[in-house]
Amino acid sequence: MAENARIRGTRRQLWFGALVLLILSAAANMASPLYPLLQEAHGMSESLMTSLYATDVFSCLPSLLLFGSAADTFGRKPVLLAAIGLVGFGTAIFGIDTAGIAGLFIGRALVGIGLGLGTGAGIALMVEASPARRVWLGSTLATVSFVLGSGLGPILAGVVSSLSTAPLFLPFLVMVVLIVSVMVLIAMMPLQRPITRQRWRPTWPSVPGAMRTSFNIAALTGFIGWTALGLFLALLPSMAQSIIPKSGTLTSGLIVGSVLVVSAASQLIAPKLQPRAAQTLGLTLMGLGAALLLSSNLPEISPSAVKIIMVFAAVATGVGHGLSYWGANREIDVLTPPKNRAGISAALYLAFYAGAGAPAVIVGVLALSMPLVIGTMIFTLALLLATIVAIPVPSLSQTAIRQSKAEPVIRRSESESAFGFVEVGRVDDGRGASDGDSRTDSAADSAAR
Repeated sequence: MAENARIRGTRRQLWFGALVLLILSAAANMASPLYPLLQEAHGMSESLMTSLYATDVFSCLPSLLLFGSAADTFGRKPVLLAAIGLVGFGTAIFGIDTAGIAGLFIGRALVGIGLGLGTGAGIALMVEASPARRVWLGSTLATVSFVLGSGLGPILAGVVSSLSTAPLFLPFLVMVVLIVSVMVLIAMMPLQRPITRQRWRPTWPSVPGAMRTSFNIAALTGFIGWTALGLFLALLPSMAQSIIPKSGTLTSGLIVGSVLVVSAASQLIAPKLQPRAAQTLGLTLMGLGAALLLSSNLPEISPSAVKIIMVFAAVATGVGHGLSYWGANREIDVLTPPKNRAGISAALYLAFYAGAGAPAVIVGVLALSMPLVIGTMIFTLALLLATIVAIPVPSLSQTAIRQSKAEPVIRRSESESAFGFVEVGRVDDGRGASDGDSRTDSAADSAAR
């Protein structure tokens, strides 16, 4: 019973966690509009540039595997401090640029490791600090903060670089100052004892059997959502320069950032939907965004029309990503036992980050034998087909579209599952039904009726 008890955090911890996730994600994504300048400054090939983008994503994956559950053992504060320190150091190396191309890769790798280290700890801190009457607030604010930071980073870099005579230095200097400020705030936060005294060791994150189906659906949805987002973050700046004349870092930063800002805004209305319905609607809108992005490259379309189509593609992708990302996170948050919260969050983000890095790697390989724009369009077509196939998956066991008048019943079920009681197997009417999916689905079915 003790290990399933609710861990009560403070409102300050909730906002500190949001600030950490915002800064970590902003630092990880701020270089997106600067890639064309970096390519020109260092004479890097297209494949090398996409590899540079993928470095932080794929250094993040082993970090999630090795350290994803560290915050469940050592506590949230020490892990967050280590994560922020690594991201700050990596950002400084990337901006100083004294080691040339090798320094760029080292900096991106450090940022990726820090991001993987801090993601699970930050989300766990915020979920535990949610008010008892609004148990969804922590997970919703966590997803909004992460995505909003991912959008503000490119916007900050685009604006600062366009106004500066040192466009490859000043944006990173500004970010380092912000990172140090956040690190001081976290250092002042009261130390939170870990829920368990288990010995930490690198392990593959495990998911309880009762929630494995829901986890797999959420991971699939999140993978596709972050793949669509990665397409904008990694490749759109270079593609925009090819198809939009005189587009610079400000234009690229605003296009990329708008996708993520729209995603963050859409998550504010996402709690009106059931998690599975949000995932289904999100996948549908991301399919529309991919179709629009494909049409923007048709030769008959004028440059002014291309900008309009890209804006609509960005909005559709942003809203779709926000809904699907929130739905995936919320469903897992409801089912996760507190003692495994950081570890399972890290496992879910493995799928997210793998999706974010997939466009850079695949298109980078394609760019070895074809122009970047053509490789991007081929990948976008594959993404569109994968999205169409995945659209029915989350809705297979979800029939309620909006939260009905049975909201108190659903919220009570969610609160119980958030406290960890859902994961314990039980016998129901003589059948060995597991609580994980049965309670949530029965509540949803009740709402539908």
